[in-house]
Amino acid sequence: MASLLSIGVQAVRANQAALGVVGNNISNVNTPGYTRQIPQFQSELGGGVRQESTQRIADKFITARVWADNSRFEAAKYFEGLANQLDNTLASDSTSLSLKLDDYFAALQGANDDPSSLTNRELFVAEANATVRRYNDLYQRISEQSSTINTRIRELAEEITSQSKQIADYNDRIRIAQAAGKESFELLDQRDAAIKELSSLIDIRVIDQPTGEVSIFIGNGQPLVIGQTSNPLVARPNEFEPSQYDVGVVIANRFNSLDGLISTGQLGGVLEYRDDVLNKSLDELGRLAIIFADTMNEQHLKGMDLDGNMGKLLFRDVNDGALVKSRLQSEFADGGVRITDSSKLLPSDYKLVFTSSETFRLTRLSDGASWTQASFNDVGADINDVDSNKDIYFDPASGDLRLEIDGFRLDINKPTPFVTNETMLVKPVRTGAEDMRLDISSGRQLALASPVSIAAEAGNTGTGAVTVKVSEVNPLQSTPESALSNLLLSDTNFYIRLTKDSSNPDEYSAQLQDEDGNAPPLLPPPPMLTVDATDPRSLVIRNADPELPGELVVSVQGVPNDGDEFTINFNFEVDGGDKVNIGISDNRNGVMLSDLMRAKTSLEGSYQDTYGRLVERVGITTRVAQMDRQASESVLKNSINQREETSGVNLDEEAVRLIQFQQAYQAAAQLITASQRTFDALINSI
Repeated sequence: MASLLSIGVQAVRANQAALGVVGNNISNVNTPGYTRQIPQFQSELGGGVRQESTQRIADKFITARVWADNSRFEAAKYFEGLANQLDNTLASDSTSLSLKLDDYFAALQGANDDPSSLTNRELFVAEANATVRRYNDLYQRISEQSSTINTRIRELAEEITSQSKQIADYNDRIRIAQAAGKESFELLDQRDAAIKELSSLIDIRVIDQPTGEVSIFIGNGQPLVIGQTSNPLVARPNEFEPSQYDVGVVIANRFNSLDGLISTGQLGGVLEYRDDVLNKSLDELGRLAIIFADTMNEQHLKGMDLDGNMGKLLFRDVNDGALVKSRLQSEFADGGVRITDSSKLLPSDYKLVFTSSETFRLTRLSDGASWTQASFNDVGADINDVDSNKDIYFDPASGDLRLEIDGFRLDINKPTPFVTNETMLVKPVRTGAEDMRLDISSGRQLALASPVSIAAEAGNTGTGAVTVKVSEVNPLQSTPESALSNLLLSDTNFYIRLTKDSSNPDEYSAQLQDEDGNAPPLLPPPPMLTVDATDPRSLVIRNADPELPGELVVSVQGVPNDGDEFTINFNFEVDGGDKVNIGISDNRNGVMLSDLMRAKTSLEGSYQDTYGRLVERVGITTRVAQMDRQASESVLKNSINQREETSGVNLDEEAVRLIQFQQAYQAAAQLITASQRTFDALINSI
């Protein structure tokens, strides 16, 4: 049995060590990430006590939850911040496209109110140019976020790499300390703090190793830290879109892409925002720009300007050769993307992947819809027969592919055979807003008038009236005479003679004739005049040859009598070879340009509807992001509180322990004193 002195000495030493542990806890009460420690006592054989060890009070499950919640919160916070910027850009009066479109159509209405006024025409040209700049500026402002995001992605990759190296270093130091039987609590706390910091940057999975080390994995299992080794995270330009960065782990000098595999942490929030909000917003803005330019151009080409010429392109041709080529991104193939029906365009990119030399898969990235060559209608031997949705011509031997889908036509020509896993990126609308420009420079070029006119003959006996509009012209011709050469001759009037249907007075048959009642002397083949089957009061005059563009629509109002005639001709007179009396006060084509403001030009509706849908989507996304950030912050705070309850320092508890060990120390000292007195008494008794 141990002596009283020995027991007292052991007790003093044990409680002194315990007081040191408590003191350490109290001194680190405000140290971030510090984990509370408690002394562990062991009774000695034969009596006495010793402090066997110090226990670090850490719950690895709660700690792992803190890391996960921290990662989600940081992603939500970064996503919300970027979404707020975009929402403010789209909705602000100083940058809003909606207000600028209102100004554009107001200026167009001013020109229509007085089509002979050059001042009004010039004001419209100036407003049209301002509208183009608004499209360009809005694209630039949104794209600036892309540059900011690229910079942040590079910085985050460097921070993650640095943090990983630090964790690997802590692993090594902890391994050495534990192998030597030394306590490594401070190192463990520092490593946990480093892991928490890493979790704020990227979502991680942490696995404890028997040696005291940890391994950290990201993505779908790519190792970031293994023992004392860390693998760098690298950001590099995307092979199809160098303006955007991909991230991946470099393992054994090989880049392992993490595309689509990072969901939380600051990096996950940035990538999710870029892919799901920023790029889609650029696509939607670009689609609207293409729709706006295409529909305005199409109608403007049907009008006539102040000099008697057919309207030219109001805005840059959406199928400009450079634009067509830029929409296809491929390293090995030539080709391009031509807009065939802007009203059917979708705000999306498309990925074309060849699954073999003779098969492929086309995927719409916005919703994951995909097609193989079997999904299309094979047009056979002639590539030019691809002219409607889901038509395809595919000749793997020659390297030719043409298909039409979602309002665009994809052309690919490859001098060598297609190979398995060959990938191409199709971007029909991404840069539409950036590519816009105004293609007229003078108000005289504004084609407000219609190139044709129609008038009732003086001898008509009915109350009928007719109007005519140009519904199709040859866009390659610059004058009405050439654009409508197979429908009208510049030196000859011709007439529409109406014949009532005796069984139905609201329906008519009609024929074209010249002044002598004969078929008009037009170039062969003569135009066809038909009654619209859906509207018996509409007459359609078009080229008999379907390869020749040109169509006029004549609408009948009132009640014409049988045999009433109406003269149709160009909207000008020719005097000595010069055009005179040009339809200077005519605004019929200008009115049709104005009507496009309310027309259904896209899948969503009008121009304003399309832009409103973009603003609404971003606004909803921003609001959801705000709620996600608030919710994730609340969850993180709860997890941190749970960790603090378990692992944090409670000063009240430590004060109690301090008194407890202090009293135990004093009592142990009294044991030593009692032992000394007993010993002295024994000595004195001899």
